[in-house]
Amino acid sequence: MKSYIGKITDDRHMSCSRLIGLTGLSHWSTPNDELRKSIDAIDRGTAHAPGNYVSSEAADWGNWNEGNILAVTADRLSLEQPELEVTEPVIHKTLPLQGSLDGRADGASLTFTTDTDAGIYVIGQDEICLDGMGVLEAKSTRHAPEIEPDIGRGPLQVQGLMMCTGYQWAAIGVLYQGSELRIFLYAPDQAQRYKISADVQDFQTRLDLYRTQSVTDWYPALTPNDAALTWPTAEPEQSLTLSTELSDRVSELHAAKRARRAIEDQIAGLTSEIQSEMGCHETAYAQENGENFARVSWRMSRGRKAYAVEAKPPTRAKSLVIKILDD
Repeated sequence: MKSYIGKITDDRHMSCSRLIGLTGLSHWSTPNDELRKSIDAIDRGTAHAPGNYVSSEAADWGNWNEGNILAVTADRLSLEQPELEVTEPVIHKTLPLQGSLDGRADGASLTFTTDTDAGIYVIGQDEICLDGMGVLEAKSTRHAPEIEPDIGRGPLQVQGLMMCTGYQWAAIGVLYQGSELRIFLYAPDQAQRYKISADVQDFQTRLDLYRTQSVTDWYPALTPNDAALTWPTAEPEQSLTLSTELSDRVSELHAAKRARRAIEDQIAGLTSEIQSEMGCHETAYAQENGENFARVSWRMSRGRKAYAVEAKPPTRAKSLVIKILDD
């Protein structure tokens, strides 16, 4: 079994696994989160925080399965000289970007087209020649099989790894629901490379500003939660005059909130009106031209049995469930 190597890239620099957060495409991380992570590492003066790996059963199974995923991927593609334990980071020659390879192998100049029976999918082109050494990436997910992996399952990461290594192909082996392996083959994507280069250079400029002047140039927040984490305190005595453009945004936000409040009031009024008519009935039908077109349900909650906490009796829901009936 392949041993778990752990993190080998330096948090004080951008790494390929973090590109998805940097580009704002992650469900779990924002550009500001990535900037904060590197700034914290700079302040610590260490590559990464001790014990920063957070274990979970899903993550542990992914690590335990990694060697098998890589081995089967290499075997299914008939790759030569597979190296499935890479213990040193790969570092871009000119760009402040580094990455860690799950594995690498020689493609033996084999050419592939999409073969769904073999679980092999060529992404972005009709065929691909695995010329020379290439990137091997292993992923494991509980999601259903895809014909193209979600951006969070390696596509952007392997583009960065190809940039760092100079390799001209990458294979992502994704084990779906523990029972189906699909292999996705990629060639370098020039448009993605341009964006990665621009984003990494901009990220480095912000880090350099912090190193030299202790000034943090945050990214625009992607969500209200991102904004609250990025600017966690307020100075009551300070005020700001907004630009004309953002003043217009204030008007739009105020109008949107008023519209939402009006809609919420309308929903509450219509709901209570229908509930008053339904009384103790759980189900009602709405008609149009003498035909039922919708079923309205006003259900009871499940309640809660008395175990370690006090029992809770069932209560009536405060909202209605409306299902439009099929013709």
